[in-house]
Amino acid sequence: MNRYTIKYEFQNTLHNVYAVFFGSIFPILLLHMITRGTLDDVPKNMKAEVITTIFIGMAMLIPLASIFLNHAAIYSNELDKKIPERLVLFGFSEKDILLNKVVSNMLILTLCIGIYLGGTVPFLDILKPTFAAVSVWILGIYLLSIIMMALAHGIATLIGKFGPTYGVVMAIYFAMMILSGYMGIRITDLPKSVRWISDLLPTAQLGNDYIDFWLGREYNFGPLIQSMIFMSALSAVVVLIAFKVRGRKN
Repeated sequence: MNRYTIKYEFQNTLHNVYAVFFGSIFPILLLHMITRGTLDDVPKNMKAEVITTIFIGMAMLIPLASIFLNHAAIYSNELDKKIPERLVLFGFSEKDILLNKVVSNMLILTLCIGIYLGGTVPFLDILKPTFAAVSVWILGIYLLSIIMMALAHGIATLIGKFGPTYGVVMAIYFAMMILSGYMGIRITDLPKSVRWISDLLPTAQLGNDYIDFWLGREYNFGPLIQSMIFMSALSAVVVLIAFKVRGRKN
């Protein structure tokens, strides 16, 4: 790793204002709109728990927007312009290039999480979590971000063009949001034929029933662990296929 290239990657990401906006500011605005405009029919004694549930789930926008969409867009654009090949000619290995991107993206993720917490926690009636719950939640967001970054890296490497890559990742983004119950459709309202897919998504597991663990109630970690394993395996397969295909082209 190289601190100068990490700084370059970080600044390069910051120049993409959409990453920070949709990865932190947009979830804040959406959360405030929902909690202030659609919870009038919720009983007063349940309102704080509902707000907390929405707060937990809305945070899933952070890794999807600031890492998944952002990395796919930036890296596919770099591939389009042959930038990675030029860096290799200057002595940077592909491993170092990827590690620099991972570090810079984790810095961006930390910034977005900080903005999200700063724009929500002081202003909303969010129930206090147990230490274990908030620790697992934050760790889960970081782990999911690394997994989604790997998936984005693989897709961008496989396609190699900005336009088609962005179209594919946007389709995946909206599909995951819908199947995770964050687009106005609850998971229980989804057709049974696709509901099993929701069970395999960490975004669904970290944002719906997680309120039980958040409040210290009984919680089954099995589905969350299984979803993380599934998404990790899927990302690994896509990356391996992408590197193999790219190696043949080179």
